[in-house]
Amino acid sequence: MALADIYQKATLVQIPSGYKAADAELYSVVPNTTAGDFTVSVDADATRVNKDGLVESVAANQARLDYNPTNPQDPTLLLEPQRTNDTTHSEDFTQTSYWNNVIDVVATTNQTTAPDGSNTGNKIQANSGTNFKILRKGAFTIPSGITMSMFVKRGNHDYITFKAQGDFNFNLSTLTWGGSYSNVGYELYPNDWVRLHHTTTSSSTSYFGIYLTDSSFNQSWNATGDEFVYVWGAQYETGTYPTSYIPTSGGTGTRTQDRCIEGGNDALFNDSEGVLFADLEALGDGTTARKISLSDGSTDFVSIEFTTVAGVIAFSAGSTNNTFFSSIAVSGQTPKNRNKIAIKYKSGNTDCFINGTKVLTRTEAFTLSGLDRVNFENRATSGSQNMFAKIHQLMVFNEALTDAELTTLTT
Repeated sequence: MALADIYQKATLVQIPSGYKAADAELYSVVPNTTAGDFTVSVDADATRVNKDGLVESVAANQARLDYNPTNPQDPTLLLEPQRTNDTTHSEDFTQTSYWNNVIDVVATTNQTTAPDGSNTGNKIQANSGTNFKILRKGAFTIPSGITMSMFVKRGNHDYITFKAQGDFNFNLSTLTWGGSYSNVGYELYPNDWVRLHHTTTSSSTSYFGIYLTDSSFNQSWNATGDEFVYVWGAQYETGTYPTSYIPTSGGTGTRTQDRCIEGGNDALFNDSEGVLFADLEALGDGTTARKISLSDGSTDFVSIEFTTVAGVIAFSAGSTNNTFFSSIAVSGQTPKNRNKIAIKYKSGNTDCFINGTKVLTRTEAFTLSGLDRVNFENRATSGSQNMFAKIHQLMVFNEALTDAELTTLTT
């Protein structure tokens, strides 16, 4: 059966598209009534990337429909944990109360269009002569489990060192790292901006900032005094991956966690059989299980669960007294990658499909009752085990699909 025909069988479809911030609602595609809408909780001024690739703040309880700047088509629903940006001047690199270690460069604000569309990009220009060309915060203790990020753009100079505890050389023209590094990455944005990031795995006294270097990435070099790059949007946060940008100006900034709960009603679910399908990039924190569940408002009967960020995906089905729980390490598919997961629940014949393959099956008998909602969290203990992810789509079927249909759906 074609994928489009399978979609027609779904009783609830959430492909992130429409919202109403005033009512804290995220609209479903199916049904086209309020029965399938989700309630969201989003911090005022949390940011997203809009369809034009610009970083922008959202209103309170506006579902964050986040676009990929390199492929600005369908957005994802962005659900993130609480994070604090400890960089007190994230957009003004002339503020020496934070950027307190400046060597042989000059920082000037409001010199180019920043990733949010404002004219707040900072120009960092080398002085002439032989010396280090540095703008940074430090030295200070940087513990393990810290993620540092910064938007950087080529001016007329290609070579920098992104100082984020370690030294990470980067060519702004070729968009390549100058070495083999662990726990680093970058994201492309419009207008030639690139967001560099690194996550620490040990504690040391070090720095956070940027160096201009020569083409061999020598940090002390002979500059003409004309070389410059642009920077903006520095972020220093506790966590193992970079989250959406949190602007600061004179103090730290905190974004509270997102929640997306209670979509659907009892008419959309079947207590005897069905399918829960999710297409997502999970953003687990490595310590807490993160869950999508079908429930009656107090008990999770069917769930998809990411137990860590190390590639273990779990599923369960059944009531409190007869639940089974299974997990599988998915080779080559860590939760931070995109995964298409379907749980077919039917007493005595329950299967888990991931990315086109049946990975687990269970034959236990169990009973379900009162299914009336789907949540991106654990409803047995409301507000816990929140799913943090980029959600591409979520579907519920009130019938058990065939193996061929589930293979097609998850491929």
